[in-house]
Amino acid sequence: MEKIKRQSLKRSFMKAVAITMLIVLVCSGLAIFGCYRFQKHILPDSNEVWLTQQTTAPDGTITEAKVRYVLDGQPEPFGQLVKDDQELNESQEQTSYMIERIESSYSLLSPKARTAYRTSQICMVLLPFLFAVIGIALCAWWFYRRILEPPISILMDATAHIQNQDLSFRITFDGQNELSQLCTAFEKMRQTLYENNRQMWNMLEERRALQASVAHDLRNPIAIMTGYVEYLQENSRSGTLTKEKLEKALSNLGITAERMSGYTDTMRDLGAIEEIEVHYREVELPDCLQHMADALTILFKNTEVRFFCDLHVPQGRAVFDGELLYRVLENLISNALRFAEREIRLTFGLKHGILTATVTDDGPGFSDKLLQKKTALFYSEDTSGQHLGLGLAVSRVLCQKHGGTIELSNQPPHGACVKAYIAVRQSI
Repeated sequence: MEKIKRQSLKRSFMKAVAITMLIVLVCSGLAIFGCYRFQKHILPDSNEVWLTQQTTAPDGTITEAKVRYVLDGQPEPFGQLVKDDQELNESQEQTSYMIERIESSYSLLSPKARTAYRTSQICMVLLPFLFAVIGIALCAWWFYRRILEPPISILMDATAHIQNQDLSFRITFDGQNELSQLCTAFEKMRQTLYENNRQMWNMLEERRALQASVAHDLRNPIAIMTGYVEYLQENSRSGTLTKEKLEKALSNLGITAERMSGYTDTMRDLGAIEEIEVHYREVELPDCLQHMADALTILFKNTEVRFFCDLHVPQGRAVFDGELLYRVLENLISNALRFAEREIRLTFGLKHGILTATVTDDGPGFSDKLLQKKTALFYSEDTSGQHLGLGLAVSRVLCQKHGGTIELSNQPPHGACVKAYIAVRQSI
């Protein structure tokens, strides 16, 4: 991939200023040269000359006299250029003459030509200043419209979307300066906000599902308790309430109350699970996963179920919370042990930064009704109230805290399959 050299705003600004200065200098030079040529064009050549006589006396005294003459005029004698009272020794004095032509003469111009000449002199001074002012203004306008305005407009539009709680837009801006980096950072912030809002929405949906699940599961024990209360009241009024009936009703009421108490304790424990923080650590793969599998074999003590572990993970380093993953695996395998007949298999896989842990058993599998409850927080088919599906619920919450989730399915010909996903960062 070709590396693109980043051009900063400072570099772009200095480049624009340099180009502007060059253009201003060229235009100013052309203007000055044009005015000079115009002056030469309108200013006629003069027919006058300066006659200069320079006399050097024996004592070193230099006397100079200058007279102006018209060449095309009437011949006139030069006259005496030195003073009459100056005594000179002609044999010893040295005299030199110099004629200097006057190339042009402003005095010969007409009033209109004089105005044009003066105007050209003013333009020689004013035009460079005017070009400098126009160049600065055009440079500032170009730099703003070309470099600053596009990303600023994009960021202002993105800010308006966020203020309106609309995160469905995308920020795209091609460039290599600081403003393009700011747009990229703004897009990353938008994606983070969008993901956080999505997770929050999913959490709210789970809360609604949890409330519905709680209301549904509490309906049965409440109905049972209401039924026994009515049963006791009717038998008490009719005088048929025996000691055996009373003890049986009270026993069933106690069991139902204990079940409700267990359910509320489960809800409290689940709330505590959600407060757990994820602690990322760098570990060696697949050694770390093998150590987890070895530690999980203690769950199969005093059972006839065999445990198998398959590692399809490349050698390397990865960053994730090993304690959290072990707790998820412990819950999944404990739940599988309740239904497995002969064996349970744990399979690890790693692909595109997602670590997958699949727990399968050869039990009866999940019912279609349970598999359809994708939004329910608790996964349980136990009607006795002894198992409320807390293991799967805890596993799901822990995986979500680690950027993943769990999925339930059945494997042919029979048996349950639970896949736990967590996001990991692979190290080189």
